[in-house]
Amino acid sequence: MEPVGTVRCPEGTYEFTFVTPDNKKLKTGEFIYYLLDGKKVLCRVIKRKPLRIYPDTFLSHPKVEPSKIMRAVGIENETQLFEVKACIMGYYDEKLGFINPRIPPPPGEKVYIAEGEEIQKTLMKKKIYEKGSLHVGYLLNRDEDVPVVLDASLVASEHICILASTGSGKSYLSGVIAEEFMKPYNRGALLILDPHGEYHTLKEIEGIDEFLDGNYKPRVRIFGKNDVKIRLCELDYTELVGILPNLSDKMEAMLKNAYEILPEKFTSEDLINAILEVDSEKSYTSKALIWRIKRYIQGMDVIDDYVHLELVDILKPGQLSVIQLYEMSDLEQQILVSVLLNRVLNARIAAEKGKESNEILEYPVFIIVEEAHRFASRDAKSYDVMRTILSEGRKFGVGVCLISQRPSKIDSDILSQCMTQVVMRIVNPADQDNIKSSVESIGKDLLDELPGLTKGQAIVAGVAVNAPLMIRVRERLTTHGGISRDSPSEWIKWVSLNESETKKRIVKQKNAKLFWDE
Repeated sequence: MEPVGTVRCPEGTYEFTFVTPDNKKLKTGEFIYYLLDGKKVLCRVIKRKPLRIYPDTFLSHPKVEPSKIMRAVGIENETQLFEVKACIMGYYDEKLGFINPRIPPPPGEKVYIAEGEEIQKTLMKKKIYEKGSLHVGYLLNRDEDVPVVLDASLVASEHICILASTGSGKSYLSGVIAEEFMKPYNRGALLILDPHGEYHTLKEIEGIDEFLDGNYKPRVRIFGKNDVKIRLCELDYTELVGILPNLSDKMEAMLKNAYEILPEKFTSEDLINAILEVDSEKSYTSKALIWRIKRYIQGMDVIDDYVHLELVDILKPGQLSVIQLYEMSDLEQQILVSVLLNRVLNARIAAEKGKESNEILEYPVFIIVEEAHRFASRDAKSYDVMRTILSEGRKFGVGVCLISQRPSKIDSDILSQCMTQVVMRIVNPADQDNIKSSVESIGKDLLDELPGLTKGQAIVAGVAVNAPLMIRVRERLTTHGGISRDSPSEWIKWVSLNESETKKRIVKQKNAKLFWDE
């Protein structure tokens, strides 16, 4: 490999500059290396500026090429020079893993373009298509395809977030991640909470050869509003308190007393009767409490006295379940997410600690939460359980993927628990500031790239890779269900159809008039 530059000087422990005549290959974000005791130390280009530039007078005539002026004055050598700043990432050691040498190269050291294989070996913890891998895309600044692969185990156990503005491709990327988890080399137990009805197209997985292997054939189940029910008697006291809004201290005490005298299996009417039993005087407190029960329990479709959706029906290895929330109110969505995630966590705790429980999940699970800011803000009813799962779920095999276009609305404590971060184009200053304060693994030089990213491009950082990467997301195998509508085409189609129908109606009216005239 021919060198592309020469080290000029170190700038601190992690950065250095080098000089190069290259004007095409060394883009911002490109990977290079220098040699240290025979090891290829990988670095990333973070900034470049010209060292040798044309005099201003050579640029004063837009129609005349500066090179022609140089030759006219007898200057034949027009080679441009650039000063490039690079940050040191490290090298991979077979025994010790990924290592940052913390020693910048000395002046005069040669710099080389990093080969694709070297980048994969150094920066990625998994190889493409191997057990526990997630192939999400390719390096952004390479003409050849250099696969970017995440560690599925670390994504599933230590949480991941996908943050992006509307239209940047975050739902498309989450579909790619869902596909990867259902591949034969992962066979995940996957649940998607879908507020917009965008993930039903993942049903196509069942008919695509890439997901089949021997006896393994993944199953995809779509649950609509009428399929998702929570039996009231499955809720504990704290969950009841979370559902009923603005309870006074007297109401909570009365609800607690009533809950304690309820049978194991009870209905909403049983709960009302128990309240009347502990408050025979029928005070204002009991009336206000009963009104809330009728409004927020009996009046909600997701809560039922008898029907119940079992966890093992929606979460099992080799199955992807999509719960469509778009027909539910915001309150119903938050209650469902709160109760469901709490049940999942308790079922996993029971399995890990050998506790007796009505519900046990004997395997880790992974949950994708779309529009996460609806469920992870401090004023959401699902906030407490989201915070608990993000902080404790990794110990019990409950992984979460948070997807949001408004990261500033997600509680920073929750966001900071996502150990892998994927950030796509974000232009809102408040959201950018929130990411800078919550996502520590992405350096300032990469965060400055956020407004310039285009659709399908992203920055990936965190525990699932050895160092931050800029990627372009791979193509999905299934159809994307969140495609924007082509309004002009639909308007033209509608007008054309109506013009045709109008003409037919006019012809019918003329024929009818001729008939009666005869």
